[in-house]
Amino acid sequence: MQFDVFGIENPLIDLLVQVPDEFLERMELKKNHMQLIDASRHGFLLEHLKEFSVQTAAGGSCANTLLGIAQLGGRTAYCGKVGRDVHGQVYVEKLEEAGVNSFVRLDGSVTGSVIILVTPDAARTMNTFLGACQELTAADVPLDALKSSHLLYMTGYLWDTQNQQEAAALALRTAGAEGIHVTMSLADPFCVHRHQQDFLDIIDRYVDFVFANRDEALALTGTDSTHDAMRELRKICDGAVITLGGRGAYITRGEEHVYMDPFAVQPVDTTGAGDAFAAGFLHGLSQGQSLHHCGRLGSYFASRVIQHMGPRLEGDVRAQLAEVLDDVRP
Repeated sequence: MQFDVFGIENPLIDLLVQVPDEFLERMELKKNHMQLIDASRHGFLLEHLKEFSVQTAAGGSCANTLLGIAQLGGRTAYCGKVGRDVHGQVYVEKLEEAGVNSFVRLDGSVTGSVIILVTPDAARTMNTFLGACQELTAADVPLDALKSSHLLYMTGYLWDTQNQQEAAALALRTAGAEGIHVTMSLADPFCVHRHQQDFLDIIDRYVDFVFANRDEALALTGTDSTHDAMRELRKICDGAVITLGGRGAYITRGEEHVYMDPFAVQPVDTTGAGDAFAAGFLHGLSQGQSLHHCGRLGSYFASRVIQHMGPRLEGDVRAQLAEVLDDVRP
Protein backbone atom coordinates (compact mmCIF):
# COMPACT_ATOMS: atom_id res chain seq x y z
CA MET A 1 0.00 0.00 0.00
CA GLN A 2 1.63 3.27 -1.15
CA PHE A 3 -0.38 5.76 0.95
CA ASP A 4 -2.03 5.47 4.35
CA VAL A 5 -4.49 8.30 3.63
CA PHE A 6 -5.46 9.91 0.31
CA GLY A 7 -7.28 13.24 0.66
CA ILE A 8 -9.28 15.30 -1.79
CA GLU A 9 -10.66 18.79 -1.14
CA ASN A 10 -10.03 22.54 -1.45
CA PRO A 11 -6.40 23.77 -1.25
CA LEU A 12 -6.39 27.27 0.23
CA ILE A 13 -3.66 29.65 1.39
CA ASP A 14 -4.30 30.59 5.04
CA LEU A 15 -3.87 34.26 5.98
CA LEU A 16 -3.91 34.31 9.79
CA VAL A 17 -4.32 37.65 11.60
CA GLN A 18 -4.81 38.62 15.26
CA VAL A 19 -7.32 41.46 15.52
CA PRO A 20 -9.34 43.22 18.25
CA ASP A 21 -13.10 42.73 18.52
CA GLU A 22 -13.53 46.27 17.24
CA PHE A 23 -12.15 45.23 13.85
CA LEU A 24 -14.88 42.61 13.42
CA GLU A 25 -17.52 45.19 14.29
CA ARG A 26 -16.05 47.67 11.84
CA MET A 27 -15.99 45.05 9.06
CA GLU A 28 -19.53 43.90 10.03
CA LEU A 29 -18.38 40.33 10.63
CA LYS A 30 -20.08 37.80 12.90
CA LYS A 31 -17.57 36.38 15.35
CA ASN A 32 -16.67 32.69 15.18
CA HIS A 33 -18.43 32.12 11.85
CA MET A 34 -17.18 31.17 8.41
CA GLN A 35 -18.47 33.00 5.37
CA LEU A 36 -17.75 32.68 1.67
CA ILE A 37 -16.60 35.91 0.04
CA ASP A 38 -16.07 37.03 -3.53
CA ALA A 39 -12.93 38.57 -5.02
CA SER A 40 -14.11 42.12 -4.29
CA ARG A 41 -14.78 41.47 -0.60
CA HIS A 42 -11.50 39.56 -0.36
CA GLY A 43 -9.58 42.56 -1.66
CA PHE A 44 -11.50 44.92 0.65
CA LEU A 45 -10.57 42.91 3.77
CA LEU A 46 -6.92 42.62 2.74
CA GLU A 47 -6.74 46.37 2.25
CA HIS A 48 -7.98 46.97 5.80
CA LEU A 49 -5.61 44.37 7.27
CA LYS A 50 -2.45 46.16 6.15
CA GLU A 51 -1.96 47.57 9.66
CA PHE A 52 -1.73 44.03 11.11
CA SER A 53 0.84 41.24 10.89
CA VAL A 54 -0.29 38.42 8.59
CA GLN A 55 0.97 34.81 8.84
CA THR A 56 0.66 32.58 5.75
CA ALA A 57 0.49 28.80 5.42
CA ALA A 58 -0.70 26.13 3.03
CA GLY A 59 -4.17 25.30 4.28
CA GLY A 60 -7.62 23.95 3.68
CA SER A 61 -9.29 21.59 6.15
CA CYS A 62 -8.30 18.34 4.45
CA ALA A 63 -4.75 19.53 3.79
CA ASN A 64 -4.34 20.47 7.47
CA THR A 65 -5.36 16.94 8.42
CA LEU A 66 -3.01 15.29 5.92
CA LEU A 67 -0.14 17.49 7.05
CA GLY A 68 -0.83 16.39 10.61
CA ILE A 69 -0.80 12.72 9.61
CA ALA A 70 2.50 13.25 7.78
CA GLN A 71 3.95 14.87 10.92
CA LEU A 72 3.02 11.69 12.80
CA GLY A 73 4.88 9.58 10.26
CA GLY A 74 1.95 8.60 8.02
CA ARG A 75 2.15 8.40 4.23
CA THR A 76 -0.31 10.85 2.69
CA ALA A 77 -1.37 12.16 -0.72
CA TYR A 78 -3.52 15.17 -1.59
CA CYS A 79 -5.60 16.10 -4.62
CA GLY A 80 -7.00 19.56 -5.39
CA LYS A 81 -6.58 22.54 -7.71
CA VAL A 82 -4.77 25.87 -7.32
CA GLY A 83 -4.03 28.72 -9.68
CA ARG A 84 -1.00 28.96 -11.91
CA ASP A 85 0.27 31.82 -9.76
CA VAL A 86 2.76 32.51 -6.97
CA HIS A 87 0.40 31.37 -4.22
CA GLY A 88 -0.28 28.14 -6.09
CA GLN A 89 3.40 27.36 -6.53
CA VAL A 90 4.13 28.16 -2.88
CA TYR A 91 1.22 25.99 -1.82
CA VAL A 92 2.56 22.88 -3.57
CA GLU A 93 6.11 23.55 -2.35
CA LYS A 94 4.95 23.89 1.28
CA LEU A 95 2.83 20.76 0.99
CA GLU A 96 5.69 18.62 -0.30
CA GLU A 97 8.20 20.12 2.15
CA ALA A 98 5.87 18.96 4.93
CA GLY A 99 5.92 15.40 3.61
CA VAL A 100 2.58 15.24 1.78
CA ASN A 101 2.68 13.81 -1.75
CA SER A 102 1.10 16.43 -3.97
CA PHE A 103 -1.38 15.62 -6.72
CA VAL A 104 -2.52 19.25 -6.78
CA ARG A 105 -3.17 20.66 -10.27
CA LEU A 106 -1.67 24.11 -10.98
CA ASP A 107 -3.89 25.16 -13.84
CA GLY A 108 -6.78 27.02 -12.23
CA SER A 109 -7.58 30.74 -12.26
CA VAL A 110 -6.54 32.33 -8.93
CA THR A 111 -5.46 30.34 -5.89
CA GLY A 112 -8.09 30.44 -3.15
CA SER A 113 -7.38 31.71 0.35
CA VAL A 114 -8.88 32.01 3.83
CA ILE A 115 -8.57 35.16 5.93
CA ILE A 116 -8.68 33.88 9.52
CA LEU A 117 -9.29 36.64 12.06
CA VAL A 118 -8.45 35.62 15.63
CA THR A 119 -9.77 37.79 18.50
CA PRO A 120 -8.32 37.92 22.07
CA ASP A 121 -10.82 35.29 23.28
CA ALA A 122 -9.32 32.76 20.77
CA ALA A 123 -12.45 32.81 18.58
CA ARG A 124 -11.80 32.50 14.85
CA THR A 125 -13.76 34.31 12.18
CA MET A 126 -13.08 32.90 8.73
CA ASN A 127 -13.54 34.59 5.36
CA THR A 128 -13.08 32.14 2.50
CA PHE A 129 -12.35 33.05 -1.10
CA LEU A 130 -12.47 29.72 -2.95
CA GLY A 131 -10.90 30.73 -6.24
CA ALA A 132 -9.34 27.93 -8.30
CA CYS A 133 -10.26 25.06 -5.97
CA GLN A 134 -13.84 25.25 -7.27
CA GLU A 135 -12.53 24.30 -10.71
CA LEU A 136 -11.53 20.76 -9.68
CA THR A 137 -12.99 18.16 -12.06
CA ALA A 138 -13.20 14.38 -12.19
CA ALA A 139 -10.34 14.40 -14.71
CA ASP A 140 -8.08 15.88 -12.01
CA VAL A 141 -8.45 12.88 -9.67
CA PRO A 142 -5.32 10.64 -9.82
CA LEU A 143 -7.00 7.25 -9.74
CA ASP A 144 -3.78 5.21 -9.61
CA ALA A 145 -2.71 7.01 -6.42
CA LEU A 146 -6.17 6.61 -4.90
CA LYS A 147 -6.23 2.89 -5.69
CA SER A 148 -2.94 2.42 -3.85
CA SER A 149 -4.26 4.02 -0.63
CA HIS A 150 -5.61 2.47 2.56
CA LEU A 151 -8.07 5.27 3.43
CA LEU A 152 -9.86 7.97 1.43
CA TYR A 153 -10.59 11.18 3.35
CA MET A 154 -12.76 14.03 2.09
CA THR A 155 -14.85 16.85 3.51
CA GLY A 156 -18.25 18.32 2.77
CA TYR A 157 -16.71 21.42 1.18
CA LEU A 158 -16.39 19.45 -2.06
CA TRP A 159 -20.11 19.67 -2.72
CA ASP A 160 -20.32 23.40 -3.45
CA THR A 161 -19.98 23.13 -7.25
CA GLN A 162 -21.21 20.55 -9.74
CA ASN A 163 -17.76 19.71 -11.12
CA GLN A 164 -16.38 19.24 -7.59
CA GLN A 165 -19.28 16.90 -6.83
CA GLU A 166 -18.41 14.89 -9.93
CA ALA A 167 -14.79 14.63 -8.78
CA ALA A 168 -15.94 13.49 -5.33
CA ALA A 169 -18.37 10.98 -6.84
CA LEU A 170 -15.61 9.43 -8.96
CA ALA A 171 -13.35 9.12 -5.90
CA LEU A 172 -16.17 7.52 -3.88
CA ARG A 173 -17.06 5.04 -6.62
CA THR A 174 -13.41 4.11 -7.11
CA ALA A 175 -12.88 3.63 -3.38
CA GLY A 176 -15.98 1.47 -3.17
CA ALA A 177 -14.89 -0.71 -6.07
CA GLU A 178 -11.35 -1.11 -4.69
CA GLY A 179 -12.36 -1.85 -1.10
CA ILE A 180 -10.75 1.36 0.19
CA HIS A 181 -12.14 2.62 3.51
CA VAL A 182 -13.94 5.97 3.11
CA THR A 183 -13.85 8.61 5.83
CA MET A 184 -15.60 11.98 5.66
CA SER A 185 -15.79 15.20 7.67
CA LEU A 186 -19.04 17.18 7.47
CA ALA A 187 -16.98 20.42 7.26
CA ASP A 188 -19.31 22.97 8.93
CA PRO A 189 -23.02 23.39 9.82
CA PHE A 190 -23.67 25.74 6.90
CA CYS A 191 -22.29 23.14 4.50
CA VAL A 192 -24.52 20.51 6.07
CA HIS A 193 -27.63 22.68 5.71
CA ARG A 194 -26.83 23.26 2.03
CA HIS A 195 -26.32 19.57 1.22
CA GLN A 196 -28.11 17.63 3.94
CA GLN A 197 -29.81 15.02 1.76
CA ASP A 198 -26.74 14.52 -0.43
CA PHE A 199 -24.63 13.92 2.67
CA LEU A 200 -27.12 11.45 4.13
CA ASP A 201 -27.16 9.50 0.86
CA ILE A 202 -23.37 9.51 0.49
CA ILE A 203 -22.74 8.43 4.07
CA ASP A 204 -25.29 5.64 3.80
CA ARG A 205 -23.85 4.35 0.53
CA TYR A 206 -20.07 4.87 0.82
CA VAL A 207 -18.77 6.18 4.13
CA ASP A 208 -17.20 3.92 6.77
CA PHE A 209 -16.39 6.65 9.29
CA VAL A 210 -17.92 10.13 9.59
CA PHE A 211 -16.52 13.07 11.60
CA ALA A 212 -18.77 15.85 12.91
CA ASN A 213 -18.86 18.40 15.68
CA ARG A 214 -22.06 18.65 17.68
CA ASP A 215 -23.64 21.41 15.56
CA GLU A 216 -22.90 19.53 12.33
CA ALA A 217 -24.28 16.27 13.71
CA LEU A 218 -27.51 17.92 14.86
CA ALA A 219 -27.91 19.68 11.51
CA LEU A 220 -27.40 16.48 9.53
CA THR A 221 -29.72 14.30 11.61
CA GLY A 222 -32.39 16.90 12.43
CA THR A 223 -32.13 16.09 16.13
CA ASP A 224 -31.60 18.27 19.20
CA SER A 225 -29.28 16.16 21.36
CA THR A 226 -25.89 14.52 20.92
CA HIS A 227 -27.31 11.15 21.98
CA ASP A 228 -30.06 11.26 19.36
CA ALA A 229 -27.67 12.47 16.67
CA MET A 230 -25.30 9.58 17.32
CA ARG A 231 -28.19 7.12 17.26
CA GLU A 232 -29.23 8.40 13.82
CA LEU A 233 -25.67 8.38 12.49
CA ARG A 234 -25.26 4.76 13.56
CA LYS A 235 -28.22 3.81 11.35
CA ILE A 236 -26.38 4.91 8.20
CA CYS A 237 -22.68 4.56 9.04
CA ASP A 238 -20.64 1.91 10.82
CA GLY A 239 -18.34 4.44 12.50
CA ALA A 240 -18.89 7.99 13.74
CA VAL A 241 -17.17 10.65 15.84
CA ILE A 242 -18.98 13.62 17.37
CA THR A 243 -16.54 16.11 18.87
CA LEU A 244 -17.77 18.34 21.70
CA GLY A 245 -15.00 20.92 21.94
CA GLY A 246 -13.89 21.30 25.56
CA ARG A 247 -16.27 18.54 26.62
CA GLY A 248 -14.55 15.70 24.78
CA ALA A 249 -15.89 13.40 22.06
CA TYR A 250 -18.23 10.47 21.49
CA ILE A 251 -16.95 7.71 19.21
CA THR A 252 -18.72 4.61 17.92
CA ARG A 253 -18.00 1.76 15.53
CA GLY A 254 -20.36 -1.19 15.27
CA GLU A 255 -21.21 -2.18 18.83
CA GLU A 256 -18.17 -0.42 20.33
CA HIS A 257 -18.74 2.95 22.01
CA VAL A 258 -16.16 5.28 23.56
CA TYR A 259 -16.44 8.60 25.40
CA MET A 260 -13.16 10.49 25.17
CA ASP A 261 -12.44 12.92 28.01
CA PRO A 262 -10.88 16.21 26.90
CA PHE A 263 -7.35 17.30 27.76
CA ALA A 264 -7.71 20.41 29.92
CA VAL A 265 -5.82 23.33 28.33
CA GLN A 266 -6.15 27.08 27.94
CA PRO A 267 -6.88 27.77 24.24
CA VAL A 268 -5.09 30.55 22.41
CA ASP A 269 -6.51 29.92 18.91
CA THR A 270 -9.00 27.15 18.07
CA THR A 271 -8.13 27.26 14.35
CA GLY A 272 -7.46 23.72 13.13
CA ALA A 273 -8.68 21.87 16.23
CA GLY A 274 -11.05 19.63 14.29
CA ASP A 275 -8.45 19.01 11.58
CA ALA A 276 -5.86 18.01 14.19
CA PHE A 277 -8.34 15.65 15.86
CA ALA A 278 -9.03 14.02 12.49
CA ALA A 279 -5.28 13.75 11.82
CA GLY A 280 -4.57 11.91 15.03
CA PHE A 281 -7.65 9.72 14.71
CA LEU A 282 -7.02 8.79 11.07
CA HIS A 283 -3.37 8.06 11.70
CA GLY A 284 -4.36 5.64 14.43
CA LEU A 285 -7.12 4.16 12.27
CA SER A 286 -4.75 3.59 9.33
CA GLN A 287 -2.37 1.78 11.69
CA GLY A 288 -5.11 -0.53 13.00
CA GLN A 289 -5.35 1.04 16.47
CA SER A 290 -8.33 0.72 18.82
CA LEU A 291 -11.04 3.40 18.93
CA HIS A 292 -9.77 4.49 22.33
CA HIS A 293 -6.23 4.99 21.06
CA CYS A 294 -7.45 6.76 17.90
CA GLY A 295 -9.61 9.11 19.95
CA ARG A 296 -6.92 9.75 22.54
CA LEU A 297 -4.34 10.63 19.90
CA GLY A 298 -6.83 12.88 18.08
CA SER A 299 -7.85 14.66 21.29
CA TYR A 300 -4.29 15.20 22.43
CA PHE A 301 -3.19 16.47 19.01
CA ALA A 302 -6.07 18.97 19.01
CA SER A 303 -5.30 20.09 22.58
CA ARG A 304 -1.72 20.90 21.62
CA VAL A 305 -2.68 22.78 18.45
CA ILE A 306 -5.11 25.17 20.18
CA GLN A 307 -2.45 26.33 22.64
CA HIS A 308 -0.76 28.49 19.99
CA MET A 309 -1.59 30.58 16.95
CA GLY A 310 -2.21 28.72 13.71
CA PRO A 311 -3.81 25.46 12.57
CA ARG A 312 -0.76 23.18 12.96
CA LEU A 313 2.12 22.33 15.25
CA GLU A 314 5.67 23.10 14.15
CA GLY A 315 8.90 21.21 14.79
CA ASP A 316 9.15 17.58 15.90
CA VAL A 317 5.48 16.73 16.33
CA ARG A 318 6.09 13.10 17.23
CA ALA A 319 8.23 14.28 20.14
CA GLN A 320 5.56 16.77 21.21
CA LEU A 321 2.92 14.04 21.21
CA ALA A 322 5.19 11.32 22.61
CA GLU A 323 3.17 11.14 25.84
CA VAL A 324 0.23 9.69 23.90
CA LEU A 325 2.06 8.08 20.98
CA ASP A 326 4.03 5.92 23.40
CA ASP A 327 0.75 4.49 24.67
CA VAL A 328 -0.31 3.37 21.18
CA ARG A 329 0.34 -0.24 20.27
CA PRO A 330 -0.80 -2.33 17.26
